[in-house]
Amino acid sequence: MKGTYYDPGKMESRAVDIIDNVPLNATEIGACWNTYMQYTMFVCIFKYFSQTAEDNEIRPIMEDAVDICAKRVKWVTELFNKEGLPIPFGFSDNDVDLTAPRLFTDPYYLYYMINANKISVGISGLSFVTSGRADVRDFYDRCINSTIHLFNNSINVLLSKGLYVRPPLITVSKNADYVKNQDFLGGFLGERRTLLAQEISALFYGIVTNNVGKRLLMGFRQTARSNQVRKYMDRGIKLANNLIETFSSSLTQEDIPDPVQWDFMVTDSTTPPFSDKLMMYHTILITTAGILNYAASLATSPRHDLVVHYTKALNEVANYSEDGINIMIDNGWYEEPPRTVDRRKLVNKPKH
Repeated sequence: MKGTYYDPGKMESRAVDIIDNVPLNATEIGACWNTYMQYTMFVCIFKYFSQTAEDNEIRPIMEDAVDICAKRVKWVTELFNKEGLPIPFGFSDNDVDLTAPRLFTDPYYLYYMINANKISVGISGLSFVTSGRADVRDFYDRCINSTIHLFNNSINVLLSKGLYVRPPLITVSKNADYVKNQDFLGGFLGERRTLLAQEISALFYGIVTNNVGKRLLMGFRQTARSNQVRKYMDRGIKLANNLIETFSSSLTQEDIPDPVQWDFMVTDSTTPPFSDKLMMYHTILITTAGILNYAASLATSPRHDLVVHYTKALNEVANYSEDGINIMIDNGWYEEPPRTVDRRKLVNKPKH
């Protein structure tokens, strides 16, 4: 098979033949399975976005995303066929109505794209560094590069339109120094130290990602067919509101402004463009991404009050995600990921 050899002394790479006939391992199967599920969903999402986008600069980005996502689905399909693995059901044209009126505004499409690509870079990066086969690593290498391509194009258009929400500007000390005492970790009683730059960043992006997710769930809530799904989306909106309020208060207490309001992002359409199955899967996907984000924020925010905020957020989001999986199982929507054969059931029991 064709792999890629990287010369550490050069920026460019050259393709070489790597003989690798080993079967896919558990990590590679799991990564590729998730890629198929996620990108069959994204094909549906971006087809609808490209169909309903009105801005001539934004529509081509959505069309580009459809093409990129479809290529990823095709690659995994061919790989699984070659390896004799079952193709997941995933999502199809049956899960999207391209004739439905626009549910979100054009600027939201770009913020959605940025958020989706932040998640994609992390997932593809993890899949890359945990895969051994050259063809799989080469695939995720290309996934990372095409994701960065979409991310850059989206931010550039937002910047050109004056819509990009920048992180806060801060004034920092001109001298390097060491921490003098344990008050550095405080945050409940007494005088609090000011926020670290990395803590401000985590709070800021916690607000932004929750706003993007909240608007997605608002659109899902007003178009869901099932009352059970509608209530689940409503619960997610309330959870996002609580998290936004918590993170915002930590910034405003130190006179650091919140990001702009996002109320113009969702239209008043009640016609469902997506199936309830797709909306539930998508909601669980972004809550899973939220768990990863809060774990990373917890690791880089040593002030005690922030540790409490992120620990609580992790618990609440994990519970919300679990309840969503249970709803999908109840409705026959939750597709089982690949797992090892239960060898206890393979025992040859004597017949009488």
